[in-house]
Amino acid sequence: MRALVYGAMNPDLVHVVDRLPAAGDDTRSRVWRITWGGKAANAAVALAGWGVEVRLLGLVLGQDPLGDLFLEALPGPRIDRSWIERHPTARTRHCVILLTPDGDRSIVCAGYAGATFQRVRDEAWSDVDVVLVDGFGGDAAVTVCAEAHRRGTPVVWLDAPIPPPVDVDLVVWSRTEHTSDEAARLGAGGRNVVLTAGAGAVVAHWAGGRFEVSPPPVAAVDTTGAGDVFAAACALGLASGWTPRHIVRWAAAAGAVSAHTGRSAPSTREQVDRIAGGAGPLLTP
Repeated sequence: MRALVYGAMNPDLVHVVDRLPAAGDDTRSRVWRITWGGKAANAAVALAGWGVEVRLLGLVLGQDPLGDLFLEALPGPRIDRSWIERHPTARTRHCVILLTPDGDRSIVCAGYAGATFQRVRDEAWSDVDVVLVDGFGGDAAVTVCAEAHRRGTPVVWLDAPIPPPVDVDLVVWSRTEHTSDEAARLGAGGRNVVLTAGAGAVVAHWAGGRFEVSPPPVAAVDTTGAGDVFAAACALGLASGWTPRHIVRWAAAAGAVSAHTGRSAPSTREQVDRIAGGAGPLLTP
């Protein structure tokens, strides 16, 4: 299986702190690390961990040390980095993440205003089974969704705008950015939409119906990118021909595993299968 994943990618500078600082306050970092980041990159790493061959495209990276760090941090051979565009006048964006031991975090993203997103060359569409696009791409993301729709390739649009200007197979929204009423209106208009809520119930408006799925309870370690992993799981399910309920149940389990393990240990397909099917232990302390 091959996926085209398009959108935001950047290195993340992660600081583990005892607490998030209040206004005017300061805090000290227990430990820090540099890792991959951005919604598209988080989804690409998850898909690759589940055995999917990934073409990663989107944000134009600079030919600078931050761009080098990002590419070096991407794990595994299944992510094809050759499609990523770099330009000598571009500056690679980055994010700073403050992460507490209970998995709570605050994120500061630098440089996305005025960011440039690349054009997808025709050859990049060859043998693609599913497309995942994140909302950071703006007009470029709309163009990618429209081309995928024209080609008949299933599309998951993470953080799509309101209303989505292009018809895609599934919109994935979060309750931190969209309301239940917005999702219901989109569903009533004939669109498939899934609304996540962290550890709360996932609400799906799909194929004219509505259902909910409760994620398995976990001890959260790092919730960064868990929603991106959820969207990646939806893309895997669409390409695999799963039923909507199975897709959402599996995606909820994948997001929960991500929140528990963090980005230091991307999940395997077998691990998510066990949790989604109720055959494995719940990820609690």
